[in-house]
Amino acid sequence: MKMFSDPPGAHFRIRNGITGAYIHISMFRVLEFHDRLEALAYIKRHGLNQDIYYVEVQK
Repeated sequence: MKMFSDPPGAHFRIRNGITGAYIHISMFRVLEFHDRLEALAYIKRHGLNQDIYYVEVQK
């Protein structure tokens, strides 16, 4: 059972809710995920504060 109703083909990014900055792979490339749960796992695995960082949908 899927908990979210995300649009098909959507990409997900992790965003800092305070500064508005995204998590980047390099200086010019934003880290993107193909699945919301994969992005949430990244937040937990890297010990990011879940009150500040959240997953954002990019169509």
